[in-house]
Amino acid sequence: MKNKKIIYRLIAIVLFLILCVGIFAYREYNRKNVNLSDTKAAYTLTEMQLIEEFTKDQDASNKKYLGKILELSGNIKKIDTDANGYHTVILGNAVNMNSVRCSVDSAFNKEAHNLLVGSPVVIKGICTGYNADDLGLGSDVILNRSIAIKK
Repeated sequence: MKNKKIIYRLIAIVLFLILCVGIFAYREYNRKNVNLSDTKAAYTLTEMQLIEEFTKDQDASNKKYLGKILELSGNIKKIDTDANGYHTVILGNAVNMNSVRCSVDSAFNKEAHNLLVGSPVVIKGICTGYNADDLGLGSDVILNRSIAIKK
């Protein structure tokens, strides 16, 4: 009789754990991305300040900025378009090889057509990494899901 109670309790615990894992998996699968236009940036700075911080101390900058929403002001150095029509806005200046590469969020991809090379812009995006320069070609800070802010 005592063994049956233990077995029933174990079955109940296992079913409860399966239910919890199922709910977690469902919520993660259906999770929506945060709308960056409504979200406050963790840091506001210029693209040159961000590049300098990563150049001086990459580890400290990774701890400070990775996964955070950044609002960067700077000049558009170049706009790249991939085969699928998605844009990457590159912030920087012609003198410095280092830049910030901002992959434009798909919801704001059409607005990227209005941006002009050489013009000032404020961009908000999520910092996802830094490509260090080993060959003298310039380092890049990477922002994803970027949007242009109208101020």
